[in-house]
Amino acid sequence: MLRLDTDLLKERAAAKGDMTHEEIARRAGIDRSTVTRLFAGTVPSLVNTTALAWAYEIALDDLVPKANAPAGIKVEVSA
Repeated sequence: MLRLDTDLLKERAAAKGDMTHEEIARRAGIDRSTVTRLFAGTVPSLVNTTALAWAYEIALDDLVPKANAPAGIKVEVSA
């Protein structure tokens, strides 16, 4: 199942002074409860993932690493 790299997100959020789910949600423009669910392991939507990536200047590939892809799913990157 796809998961966010919450360690990376926490690190980038802390660098901007955002230490709580409320602060992360406010900067990304999403609900606090959504942030809480994402940190608990809920599968992220593209909209929420993109909002977090833009808010903290994280590449989508870094925020949702390929190592977290579901078994049996082939992930390819074309140049």
